[in-house]
Amino acid sequence: MSDGAAPDPAAYAIDGVTPDQAWRPGSTEEVAELLASAAAAGQVVAPQGGRSALALGRPLDRYDVALDLSGLDRTVAYEPDDLTVTIEAGTSLRSLQSMLAEYGQYLPIDPPPDGRVSIGGLLATARPGAGRGARAAARDLLLGATVAMPSGELVRSGGRVVKNVSGYDLHRLHTGALGVFGVIVEASFKLATLPPGTRSLAVPRERLEDASALALSLRELALPLRALSVLPPRAAALAGLEERPHVLVEAMGDEVTLDRSSAAIVECAGDTAGEPPDGAWERLRALAGADQGVVLRLGVPASELAATIEAIETAEQDGGIVAWGHLTAGSVIAAGSALEASEVAALRAHAEQRGGFLQIEAGPPELRAGVDPFGEGERSLVRALRRQFDPGRTINRGRWEAES
Repeated sequence: MSDGAAPDPAAYAIDGVTPDQAWRPGSTEEVAELLASAAAAGQVVAPQGGRSALALGRPLDRYDVALDLSGLDRTVAYEPDDLTVTIEAGTSLRSLQSMLAEYGQYLPIDPPPDGRVSIGGLLATARPGAGRGARAAARDLLLGATVAMPSGELVRSGGRVVKNVSGYDLHRLHTGALGVFGVIVEASFKLATLPPGTRSLAVPRERLEDASALALSLRELALPLRALSVLPPRAAALAGLEERPHVLVEAMGDEVTLDRSSAAIVECAGDTAGEPPDGAWERLRALAGADQGVVLRLGVPASELAATIEAIETAEQDGGIVAWGHLTAGSVIAAGSALEASEVAALRAHAEQRGGFLQIEAGPPELRAGVDPFGEGERSLVRALRRQFDPGRTINRGRWEAES
């Protein structure tokens, strides 16, 4: 173990279940060795880093060992001139961004809930933030990865350079797979130059439909926007705005570009546009990453954002759920205290009728067990790949589907 002492299993409870053991390895090789040991003993392992998305997916069928990856926090290679970095999977996004910012660079991704998300976690969950659509997805930024397998092998694919073309993109297969094919222990990314500046504007509207229409119009302007969101009254209030429908927009660029973007937004929206309070985006991001209550993500066409938000608010009329839409990400987020399984099923039908999907990103175990968190989607493919990479179901057993 990296610190010489065995961690306390009580600190690693998931859904009220405490594992028998907790391991905190100090190297990628040790992760592979521990997985092989668990596989040989018939134990089920749950990898974790920042512990910010443990309620994504079904409840585990079994939970014998917590695999704490926070000891893997080293920078393996950083080439500022090439805009590439290789880091271990336990590194937090916050610490990575802080290091990169010293060189005027960043990893252009903003997963919920905040910077405590680990690199391995952001890849394993692939949760998008408000800027998805304006920025690349995690899998598109990933140049290569090293994955520890239950066989005890360390499998490397891709590379550390942008022009690497050797082999297959096996590293991208692990993105969004919740670790069920292997444990990501190291990753290489292509980076971006930090924008010189950003500027946010909030535009109030009387009706949600008007806010959605304005957001669609702003999108057509093709401005350099980092995020563009539609907020009904409840979400606006929680973001620190007046409790009425709003469009919240974030532009990026140098001062001249920001001035031009702001002028174009005001011309389109009218003189009601103004600066939002500090922390508005952070509050929304934290809501989307809540690990208590229920968090849903619905992918729907941009033209259906307002109707989908209203469907969510109609499904839960006691004020316990707040919903808002990210036009750049093409998604609607719902977060709050509770939803019944029948209400989630109705919302999934709403999304699928519009060519979209619903994913449960957090919820009590009984909800996640009774309603498929992901939908049919790629389940048969996941099942086949699982048989190939983890036939003993050593890692995160049951997180994709109930397994006997």
